[in-house]
Amino acid sequence: MIRKMAITVLALSIFMCLTACGKAVDVEQTAPAETTMSQSSPAETPQPTPITETALEYHFVDKIQERGTLRVALQSGNSKMSYRVPEGIAEYADRAGQPSGYVPFVCQQLAEDLGVDLEFVFYDVAEEQIVAAEKGEADISANVWSITDERLERFTMTNNILVTDIEGDEVFLRADPQDPAKPLIESEEELSTARIAAVRATVQATNTGLMYPKAEVHTYADNDAVLEALLSGEADAAVFTTFDKAFADILVDAIVDRRICQCEFEIVNPEIKGVGFILMKGNDELCSYINERLSQYRDDGLLLELNNLSENEAKAMGII
Repeated sequence: MIRKMAITVLALSIFMCLTACGKAVDVEQTAPAETTMSQSSPAETPQPTPITETALEYHFVDKIQERGTLRVALQSGNSKMSYRVPEGIAEYADRAGQPSGYVPFVCQQLAEDLGVDLEFVFYDVAEEQIVAAEKGEADISANVWSITDERLERFTMTNNILVTDIEGDEVFLRADPQDPAKPLIESEEELSTARIAAVRATVQATNTGLMYPKAEVHTYADNDAVLEALLSGEADAAVFTTFDKAFADILVDAIVDRRICQCEFEIVNPEIKGVGFILMKGNDELCSYINERLSQYRDDGLLLELNNLSENEAKAMGII
């Protein structure tokens, strides 16, 4: 009996030992899984927020060089300062369709000095081209924009880009339907209170208002619309923004047909500080860079060289 009880106790001890060992084994087997679950994945390094085109910093010199492109807003039409090389001219066949002229030449030189490519963004309407820099669609709005106090309040502008003095803009008058040899307006006093058509958001429109504050300045989208207003009788006089030879020929035809008349009156603003490029307001960093280069180009004679090259090519291409 004692022996049987001893055997039973021994068996119970072995069973308890095995059970305990079994639990220990279970713990060892599950430990790695628990350890794996407790490990946290390494935290991801936060990425810097991309700088948007509307941010001033996006248009700084270092950012332009970083992305490798200088983006310039340019007018889509032709003028003596900025035009597209016409098709069908053998001498310029390799440049056909490309922007050319004084303004693009200066922009190309700036891009070369920055060590970046040059990209033009074209606009049909002057106001759209002006606000391209304001909206961040371009680094520079390149045209012969008059530097005025009004513009300087809204934009940052470069120094004068020209090597020539500012000239007045010729005024054209509607011919008298009853006597086409004469204009409807025969004196500057009459002109000062007349209906004068000009292209919207241009220096011509601004200067007309400054020179003749009592006149009715009617603004239109482009030179064609201004001429149509003059011919239709919506306006008594008109002043045009810069134009090419093709538009000059249209004006000549209208004069020959005695529908409009030339005169000695000019629209000019003596307070204008030259003409420059437009940048986003506050972009003094890029503006300073451009002004330094313009000063160097002027001292080196490069501006004069580019001006002469532009005029000579424009004449050869029939632009002016």
